[in-house]
Amino acid sequence: MRNTHSSGFTLIELTVAISVLVIALCATASTVVTTGSLNKQSHETATARKAAESMMEALRNTPFATVFATYNGAASDDPAGPGTAPGSNFAVLGLTPIAGAPGGVAGEIFFPSPGPTLPENAVDATLGMPRDLTGDILIDGWDHASDYRVLPVRVRVTWTGPSGPRFVELQTLLSGV
Repeated sequence: MRNTHSSGFTLIELTVAISVLVIALCATASTVVTTGSLNKQSHETATARKAAESMMEALRNTPFATVFATYNGAASDDPAGPGTAPGSNFAVLGLTPIAGAPGGVAGEIFFPSPGPTLPENAVDATLGMPRDLTGDILIDGWDHASDYRVLPVRVRVTWTGPSGPRFVELQTLLSGV
């Protein structure tokens, strides 16, 4: 009598084993690609946050009476003469600014108004405006660019990353008292 049982794999068993192996390799490759993308995204976010924090420190280290004139969007009121201050836009190395970004850079500083005037009745909910900037208990439409005692500011970094447009934003209230 002959033994009809042979050792080894049948064609069906071999096909199933290869299919399982291919599915496992695809899942592993997908995980590696996703992890790489998330690492890049995390690195870009950390770069943006560090740039925003550095700009906040620069604002805090500027003489308080000249912060608004130094970093607003108007060149006409720059403390050392027109066009001498950094203004409201700043570059962030390693990030691609979004298309049409102001100044062609990723970083931007926001005050209650773009300058050169600073009214207390400006409307900007994220900066808590309107607000008394002089401490006189009145909120008016007069220019307080030379006599503010508190100054709300927002620093935003906006860039294009692997998953599309992204941003990091920090806010604070600078005080000269």
